[in-house]
Amino acid sequence: MIKQIALGFFIAISSFSTAQVTSMINKENTDSSTKVYGFSSLNDKTKAYEKYNFLLENTAAVEFSKPLLEYGYQSSNMQAQENGVMIYMVKDKKIVDQWFINPTFYNVFHDGIAYSYDADKLGVIAEKYPLLYKEDKRTFVSEKEYKKQRDNFFKDPYNLIIAEPDFTYQGYFDIQFPKNEQFKTVEDVQNYLKPIVEKLTKNKFDISYGITEKNILDRNQFTLSVAGDENIYKKIKLQPELTKGEWIPTVYEVTIYRKMN
Repeated sequence: MIKQIALGFFIAISSFSTAQVTSMINKENTDSSTKVYGFSSLNDKTKAYEKYNFLLENTAAVEFSKPLLEYGYQSSNMQAQENGVMIYMVKDKKIVDQWFINPTFYNVFHDGIAYSYDADKLGVIAEKYPLLYKEDKRTFVSEKEYKKQRDNFFKDPYNLIIAEPDFTYQGYFDIQFPKNEQFKTVEDVQNYLKPIVEKLTKNKFDISYGITEKNILDRNQFTLSVAGDENIYKKIKLQPELTKGEWIPTVYEVTIYRKMN
């Protein structure tokens, strides 16, 4: 599923560390098949950032935009807004990397870390490579039903990004861990949780830490998602101080970002 950070308020902590300049586009993460898209939120009724929508679909466009997608200082100044701009790096219509830009606060989030970024540069890219797009969602009752239409989705040149349904897991649930001496890092949490889940199922499962509003703004905790069989949710035994969320069944839905120009 395509994920976008949704934040309704912000906090500001004015300290900085490690100066550096990094481009979203570099030799290690791009080749001739790489495409890069900028999407403002369709939920923003003001359409304030629609002017930043862009599509880079060839080598010339990608090279032109490389210096304009450079970001700088790593910062603990965690300012974010509900409607920003998502930058997606795409190969074969699949997202391989992503960034969330806050034009108002001149910063960008990547892998949960904030960096300084002059969002006005997006306007330069969008003026040369503009994009109009819409989001199309379709629900399927089974993997077999979806596969009947899959090839048509990928052959359509107007479909920019396709987030396919995940048929691997029956659903997922969240677990909130307090940040303490036992759980100092996300890795500590995963090392604690993995052997517990392994004892409950022989099927494939996934334990992930997402870039969510809760994890960005509440640094005193870690919320991880466990995807897999419902049996895991029913049988798992956790320490009293850990908070288990509700079981969320998987919805077999494909999300398509489709260009209109």
